[in-house]
Amino acid sequence: MKRIFEMKRTQVFIKFFITLILFYGVKDFSSVDTFSKLAVALLEFIIILELVRMLIEFLFSDENRIKLRLMVDSSIVFFMRDVLLIVNDKFDIIKILSLLLVIFILFIFRIITMKYSPSYMENNK
Repeated sequence: MKRIFEMKRTQVFIKFFITLILFYGVKDFSSVDTFSKLAVALLEFIIILELVRMLIEFLFSDENRIKLRLMVDSSIVFFMRDVLLIVNDKFDIIKILSLLLVIFILFIFRIITMKYSPSYMENNK
């Protein structure tokens, strides 16, 4: 049990509890009555988790910078949530296809950022 609360994992627990508190304050759980609304709520939780992760990494890292990978990840999850909202509200194929195109472009951008990130390029020299 002592290994669970080591100093290495403290940052993960802090991120999770801050996200849980923010999500509980923002989300109205009485409106979650179907599976699709639950999926949207879980994607909103992941978005808040990514934003908290970016903030904590920015504040407590040595470089004081936000990684582009984290920004792209949260954008992808945000657009996935929007696709689910459009499918639940009105099935507009043009909006859905345009958002899927944006998600595809963001995935390509994420692959490029991983390949040409400064930390990856330093390790491969």
